[in-house]
Amino acid sequence: MHSTSRYPIMGSNVLWLTVATSPNNILIKSSILGLGPDHSLLCAIPDDQPLETLSQGLRCKGRSNIDGEIFEFETVIQEFLSFPSAIRLTAPQTILRQIPRSFPRLTVDLPGVVRPLSRTGQILAVLPVQLSNLSPTGCQITIDPSTWPRVSALHLYLSCRLPGFNHQSKIQGSIEWVHPTNELVIGIQFIFQTDKDIVQQDVLQWYSSQKATIVNTTA
Repeated sequence: MHSTSRYPIMGSNVLWLTVATSPNNILIKSSILGLGPDHSLLCAIPDDQPLETLSQGLRCKGRSNIDGEIFEFETVIQEFLSFPSAIRLTAPQTILRQIPRSFPRLTVDLPGVVRPLSRTGQILAVLPVQLSNLSPTGCQITIDPSTWPRVSALHLYLSCRLPGFNHQSKIQGSIEWVHPTNELVIGIQFIFQTDKDIVQQDVLQWYSSQKATIVNTTA
């Protein structure tokens, strides 16, 4: 049934949803509005999100920051509501607290630029970011969450100047995880066309020359 209840404004109780759409997964910035009697989750979605890209039964993964801790769960879309735009998610069977694990990433403090992409490959924005760790296979970036597109694909382009280089390295990547904190923290996995990709050689050359400390990151 449709509801005409007045919902809280978008932005409260932020929930980042990775939805398994075809051909590409999408990332949606939603809001948790409340729980149903069956423990389902009612979530507001952006008004400009085309509902035809979503359907009942689609699997999705949610991540939210509650009292300073990151919680994640898997669920499916149960129902659509139109006024305002919202979806109901089936009650998650398990809600997990995200646990850190160790990766061989080196600490950095590098400015960069990301270009998040739409489902059709169009650049949605050009946004400044800060890289906090880096490895030959990926990195972690921090960004103001209010600047990120409310709906995007999981693919992006990252540009940065590695220490010791006099040119910008432009890397294609995919979003592997999201930390919905006050500052949006995103883990990126790099995508290289071949093992001889010039950008990959840049990263490997920088990485092998460093004596920095290997750090723990959350993935």
